[in-house]
Amino acid sequence: MVSERGIDAILTTIASLTPAQQAVLRAVSLHAGPVTIADLAQECGLHVNTVREPLNVLVSLGLVERERMPVSGRGRPSWGYTSRTLSGPNSPTDLLRHLFRSTTRWIRDSSDDPVAAATSLGQYLGDEALAMAKVPDHLGRPVTDQFSLAEHMTKIRVFLTAFGFCAESHPTNPTALVLRACPFTDPNDTDPVAMAIQRSMLYRVIERTGGNCVHATLRHDEDSGTCELVLVSNRASAAS
Repeated sequence: MVSERGIDAILTTIASLTPAQQAVLRAVSLHAGPVTIADLAQECGLHVNTVREPLNVLVSLGLVERERMPVSGRGRPSWGYTSRTLSGPNSPTDLLRHLFRSTTRWIRDSSDDPVAAATSLGQYLGDEALAMAKVPDHLGRPVTDQFSLAEHMTKIRVFLTAFGFCAESHPTNPTALVLRACPFTDPNDTDPVAMAIQRSMLYRVIERTGGNCVHATLRHDEDSGTCELVLVSNRASAAS
């Protein structure tokens, strides 16, 4: 099924549809719940049989699914049709990753220094995420005894999880987080441009929230597809 193969397959299939099939797909997608052929025909200003043929093709391609509607009165229950295009639980993430893959390709093709451009983009994304969450800016905050790395780790874990990184406490390292997902790269994507976006965004978040009190290192585990974000307090080095 197309919906099980991800966003790339979905977009490729949609691009190959006829105008009639695309029109019916758009009509189905406007409904949050199942819609009948009769309702679709009325909305499109077409005969029921004219709608049925492209609709059957959409079902066979996996772009639309059908289910029996609840019976109301006498007669056989009608079929209800629902769009599966960009409506599954993983579709928003898949779409975002697809857009970022396009972004990384554009950076690679248009920039003289793709990694530097990706780093600038990641820093911008970090700034935007912090501004969206209204996180106080501690850039340049001096190293003090009042800074608690443990408390900071908790705040960073919650923040990164809210933005799609699925951050978890490290099972053995109390000053590290395990990032089991990334909102804009595939788990096993080691493309240097994509990694530069991810790394610079994370470092920017740590820099803006911890100031001079902490620094971070990102490690990628190719076997598991996860990343480890290791935070180290600068308080000890400042005291020495």
